[in-house]
Amino acid sequence: MENQNYRPEHIFDIASSIQKQLQQSIHEIQDVHERTHVLSINARIEAARSGVHGLGFKIVADEFGNLNNEIAQISRTLGESISNETQILMELSDGMAKQVRGDRLSQISLSIMDVVDRNLYERTCDVRWWATDSSVVEALEQPGEQKENFASKRLAVILDAYTVYLDLFLVNKDGCIVANGRPEHFFVKGKTIKDESWFKEAMSSPNGQEYSFTSTHQSELLNGQEVLIYGCRVDNEETTGKAPLGALGIYFNWKSLGEAVLEKISTIDLHDDIKVLRLKTESRIIDETGKILASSEKGESGKILSNKNLNKILDSNSMGHFLTHIDDTIQITAFGYSPGFETYATGWYGIITQTIKNNS
Repeated sequence: MENQNYRPEHIFDIASSIQKQLQQSIHEIQDVHERTHVLSINARIEAARSGVHGLGFKIVADEFGNLNNEIAQISRTLGESISNETQILMELSDGMAKQVRGDRLSQISLSIMDVVDRNLYERTCDVRWWATDSSVVEALEQPGEQKENFASKRLAVILDAYTVYLDLFLVNKDGCIVANGRPEHFFVKGKTIKDESWFKEAMSSPNGQEYSFTSTHQSELLNGQEVLIYGCRVDNEETTGKAPLGALGIYFNWKSLGEAVLEKISTIDLHDDIKVLRLKTESRIIDETGKILASSEKGESGKILSNKNLNKILDSNSMGHFLTHIDDTIQITAFGYSPGFETYATGWYGIITQTIKNNS
């Protein structure tokens, strides 16, 4: 038999089809039974009219009637047995199909976070590497237009090669931005950001091997674009182990990753080829508080995920799925927890919800 790319839901469909075909066959048997029953009655009537000469015909008619009754009993027993067994088979197959589908969606949810963790791990490497660039260090060691402009040009070169960033900010120890890589787009030089969490954390870190982080938010400095910020202290030989010269902040374009990952997920055949089962599929990334960081649904970013299983999800550091009955549908909520990569893990969750028709 050629591979038809069967899915678990096909078992339910096949069982349902068998049940219908058998019921049709039983109806046909019952129809034959009714006709033979009428024939048996007519035979008895004719035998009675024939008197003594019809006795032999009566024996045949009686036997015909007995046989007809046996057929009727077999038909009823077969119908009841087949109906019960196929119903059990349909229920088992439906449950198995939901389990398989939930497991698959959970694996995909985990894959979402694997991609995110691996990608953002690279960001932590970038900021620690670029904070040691000589032009960055010298701009803070020797403040002035010449060094600061040179640092800005160097940051621009980096941005040209790493297009996932919106801008890079070089900030002195007082929290004043002295250079950025996109001065033609973002006029931030001279502005003070000493109260931003990434800057304070970077300045208080013990060494350049550490990094600071600010989660997704809309940055006023970058015209309201959604960013993740990674920061690292900037040192020279004299400040190592002491107060840093300042800090470098890299403003990552979160939309370019979050939406891209979810869009890629949407191209996966989440619905198999059984269109009658599919009603809706949604995918999201949430943080450890349940806040939506990215969503396939417009206008959800920044809101808390509305799902009755949210607390159960946040209490789990693995993957899994839940089934929720909603009217005549089943909502499968699958999740995968941040697996981490190397020394980095976001601690976030990939969430896929799929609503399908309830066959049970």
